[in-house]
Amino acid sequence: MRTLTIATLNLRGGQARWQERAPLLMEQLVELRPDIIGFQEVDVLLDQGNWLCQRFNNRSWGRGRDVREYRIHHVSNPRERVSMEALATMTHLPVVEHEGFDYLIRNRVAHRLRLDLGDGLLDFYNTHLHHEQDPAGGEIRLEQVRKLLPWIARRSRGVPQALVGDFNAFPMTKVIKRVKERFSSAYELVHGDEPPDTLWTPLRTAEVGWRPSIGMVVDYIFVAGGVRAKDAWVTFDRSHAEDDTLSASDHYGLAAEVVID
Repeated sequence: MRTLTIATLNLRGGQARWQERAPLLMEQLVELRPDIIGFQEVDVLLDQGNWLCQRFNNRSWGRGRDVREYRIHHVSNPRERVSMEALATMTHLPVVEHEGFDYLIRNRVAHRLRLDLGDGLLDFYNTHLHHEQDPAGGEIRLEQVRKLLPWIARRSRGVPQALVGDFNAFPMTKVIKRVKERFSSAYELVHGDEPPDTLWTPLRTAEVGWRPSIGMVVDYIFVAGGVRAKDAWVTFDRSHAEDDTLSASDHYGLAAEVVID
């Protein structure tokens, strides 16, 4: 049995005041120190993922605890996005398999790392589904999930699984209901419901000039195959001390403490 902290965050690439929010994001990443974190919207042109990983390792040395080196693994979005944007997963755990899965729909992919836990394995999946919020967009996301779930079933037979990412779908949609036929939401397991909001951060509010009256949840941590959620919380949720419009990203992150049987 192994206990891990896993997390997810949409980075928003190098846009939206990246130079200003990068130190705020790094500060909270070092505090969280997840065993595994999946990032979405990683800017390839800026080499954003490697920048984060290298500085995280630099900041971690000398903190008076068992320090392990983290590495980051990328899968680029395909076709015209291949040199621009990627998914990335950062972890200190040994990686024994690494692959991507092209949905062949709207330049989106899923990402799998098989991790050696010492006393077992974990398959960690990271994804980012289509973003347009209209009926056609919903059908595209549903088709992506219809491809994703059988791929996971084929690759992870008998292996515990965690699936994280920006699904661009609200909890009551067909997309999330379909995922929950096979997976359980870590946050929902712990709290009985999804979080109040993962989408509408101060950064997003300042960008668009308004915010809705209710929160919107599109980011999730799902678990299956002998992975149990011990705790779950919203993270990367602290704004800058001197600028309450500046947050780590235009999404909040999620984290979960999980137990792998």
